[in-house]
Parts: sequence; structure tokens; C-alpha cells
Amino acid sequence: MSQSIELDGFSRTFDSATGPVQAVAPTDLRVEPGSFVALVGPSGCGKSTILRAIAGLDREYEGNVLVEGRPVNGPSVTRGIAFQEHRLFPWLTVEENIALGLQTTKLERKRRVKDLLDLVGLTRFASSYPRELSGGMAQRTAIARALAPSPEVLLLDEPFGALDAFTRLQLQDALQEIWQRERVTALLVTHDIEEAVTLAQRVVVLRARPGTISDVIDVDLSYPRDRSDPRLDARRRQLLAHFGLVGPGRQAANG
Repeated sequence: MSQSIELDGFSRTFDSATGPVQAVAPTDLRVEPGSFVALVGPSGCGKSTILRAIAGLDREYEGNVLVEGRPVNGPSVTRGIAFQEHRLFPWLTVEENIALGLQTTKLERKRRVKDLLDLVGLTRFASSYPRELSGGMAQRTAIARALAPSPEVLLLDEPFGALDAFTRLQLQDALQEIWQRERVTALLVTHDIEEAVTLAQRVVVLRARPGTISDVIDVDLSYPRDRSDPRLDARRRQLLAHFGLVGPGRQAANG
């Protein structure tokens, strides 16, 4: 199962020492059920603000945030979320972290955890503690935990931002497989343009504060994505052009 996400006139203003600061201007957005959408833009454009509102972690906004046509009134097991920091409980093992919060029978919980350990490639580390894991393994555990209740929506807030480049590429490939297997609606916040075009079917480009949507780019390529595909490079260059990073005298670069 998967669910739609909709922002209708969403805006967010924060108080500061110098007065109100509008982080996101009135914005409309629809994410279709089962699709993979990435939000990209400079720091402070409201990407994570939008994600937190959809997760139900922030309700101090104007406008409407709807999931499957219903207002978001708080966190829900139907919406899993993974952050840049893995936020695992250090006193629990990998399998215990994944199982945390599962309201099922012991047998069903065991089966679901076993399935997720296999899905994220951590079966051998089921009894390990977070301190014994690499950064990539900890993030795999965090994603598995987010998927454990079988959510209809998976929210990803820079989940690979703190990892080294090689591990990040590996986990991007793993996430493609996980999304295809679970078929949830995925919404990814990232600063990494290469990551956005590799993973998403649509890339929503936000401009700087107050955050507004400046463009939506379709990446209508099959999965798994081939990073050497010239069509993928064309989308990447299109995104880079939005930020003035491609043009006469400019060298294309990731990020």
C-alpha cells in the first residue's frame, strides 16, 4: 500500500530575535501514491521544514498538509521517517532497534524483522549494537526501522549526508531496491543533485528563503538507474543550471 501526499497553500514562518522569518512561502505540491520524489535546494529553502510537517512533527504552519486526502494531525506509523543521524538506541541490538514499536505478535514481529534484515543486508549483524556498526550499516538499520510497521509513506531527510562518498553510492543503490520492493511513497530531502536524479522519478527544485518551488523535473528513466546513462547526466545538468553551476565558463560538478 502507498498513499498520496498533498500540500495546499503550505507556508511556515518562524519567530526570531529580529522578528518573523518566513521559511516557506505558500506552496502547493502533490506526490502520487507509490512514487519517488526528491526535494532539492540550498540550505534554508524549507526542504526539511516541509518534511517535518508531513511527518506530523511540526504543526505550526499555515495551509493544509494532507496524506491520502486526510489532514496530518501528528506522527503516525503509516509514515516512516529516517534522518541524517541514525538515532538508534545504543542499548538495543540491530534487530531490537528494528522491532521497536512493532505492535504485532511475537511470531509476526520475528518474521518482519528477519525479512527487513535480509532486505537491508544486515542478517549477519542482527545481534550487534550500534557502536559496533559502520555509519552505512547504522543507516541501513534506521531505514529498516522506519519500514518495520509497513508504512505507506517513507520520508527521508538527508539520510546519507553524513556518509563517505563510496558508502553513499552503495546505499543509494540499496534504497532503489528497497523502494521497488516495498512500493511505498518516498519523499527524499537532499542537497546532492546526483543523488536526486539517481533515485527520484521527479525532482522538485526549491529556491532560497522564503522557500518556493521553482521547477519540477521529471526523471522518466527505468530502475535500477545507470549512473553512466547520458540521459541521467542531462537531468543532472538541467538541475545544476538552476543553481548557476552550468553555463559558459562553468565546469559541471555534482552537489
